[in-house]
Amino acid sequence: MLIATDLDGTFLRPDATVSARNLAALEAAEAAGVHVVPVTGRAIGGLRILGPVFRQYALVSNGAVGVDLSTGATLFTKTMSASTVRAYVDRLTAEIPGTVFCAEIGDSSVFLVEDGYDDIVPPFESKNDPAEHVLVSRDELCSTEAVKLMIVHPSVPAAEVYERSRLLDAPGVHSTWAGFTVTEAGPAGVTKASGLEHICKVLGQDRADVVALGDGANDVEMLQWAGTSYAMGGAKPEAVAVADLRAPSCVDDGFAVVVEKILASR
Repeated sequence: MLIATDLDGTFLRPDATVSARNLAALEAAEAAGVHVVPVTGRAIGGLRILGPVFRQYALVSNGAVGVDLSTGATLFTKTMSASTVRAYVDRLTAEIPGTVFCAEIGDSSVFLVEDGYDDIVPPFESKNDPAEHVLVSRDELCSTEAVKLMIVHPSVPAAEVYERSRLLDAPGVHSTWAGFTVTEAGPAGVTKASGLEHICKVLGQDRADVVALGDGANDVEMLQWAGTSYAMGGAKPEAVAVADLRAPSCVDDGFAVVVEKILASR
């Protein structure tokens, strides 16, 4: 069995900490031979700041990067070409003038940011996804392949940016949103589900034996793919619509509630 869990809004408390009950449930699952894999929109730095909570495998950057946490080795990285990045940036800017971009590149330790990006993103969100921010021009940002693009606007709400970006004719790009200030774009066909499928092949796990928990629009594909899926209390409507079951919210240790029930039934 494999339990795949989103982090923010699912495994973590609203203040981005790990509750004692969730940690105990995670450790009990691993002791019982259950694989527990974090699947997050955060880059690898945003997972590492939690400390050694997870010890096996991880999917970060919305499934674009797979990591063996026991060795630190990167299993795979999916990227958008520079030409794809440029075309997408141009089209979204034409659709929503004033849009500001950030590009996650390389090993995700560096984010290329346009002027104004750090002024729009709340410090709490930046703190949860740490990387070196390098200020670049639009042309420089569009001249390198990227694992992920992060998109903000000084006045247009993130929900609207997300909905309008989904309607773009943007070959090679998949738009998504975790529910925060930043909306995101990654390589077409690359989602939390595609990354999870890769990890399951590595571990020899059948899709039917996967339990997934999530709360955001970027969890939809994973919730659809897993054998059993839970939308957390307070989840986005998109996640609720596709999940098999509901779990309590992250405030109420919904992850632990689900895992404890699974372990009790084994």
